[in-house]
Amino acid sequence: MRVEIPEDRPRVEMPLHAGGTVVLLPLSPEDRPYLEEGLSELSPESRFARFGMGLESLSRAELAYLADIDQRRHVAWGAVVGDEGAGVGRYFVVGDGRAEVAITVLDRYQGTGVGTALLTALAAVAVADGLEALHIDVSPANRKVLEWLAASGITLDDGGDGLIKGDVPLRGVTVPHADRLVAAMEEFRSLSPPGRDPGPGTPS
Repeated sequence: MRVEIPEDRPRVEMPLHAGGTVVLLPLSPEDRPYLEEGLSELSPESRFARFGMGLESLSRAELAYLADIDQRRHVAWGAVVGDEGAGVGRYFVVGDGRAEVAITVLDRYQGTGVGTALLTALAAVAVADGLEALHIDVSPANRKVLEWLAASGITLDDGGDGLIKGDVPLRGVTVPHADRLVAAMEEFRSLSPPGRDPGPGTPS
């Protein structure tokens, strides 16, 4: 999936453990076509891991929900390798200082470090915004993310539905590349139309 990054879009380049680099950029509702195209490139197994079913396409309502990105209560980063879209990481603030995380990486980039980079970007913004924890569901096959979480001292539990679940506490966490990631997000927020911003963990 070829991606053209707008010239004025803030971005952060990060190394991949498999070699090379990935460019991370805040997403906007204008990126909706890429979100839809990216789903079509996922294998049935990856669709099931992300959505709990082997979707061929998203409904209009589902796509609108995923594209309704305000970068405050719904924070989303895109990952680009070369000129190809490689993945999306997002979280939704659900209250009590917590947010639910979802990360989707195209099959050919799984295991390269793209998912870890997206999780790093989400954690950096969450810490800066005062959130206390991220709730995450991870496929047992996603060893790289599980290894990253384990190395960070985070314990996840078997949710009983084929996924590993748990809360990632953010207090006192040092996030790699946080300064650059937060600066890029703040720059993007300053360029975007203001949305509702009730504060971290406040239900709307």
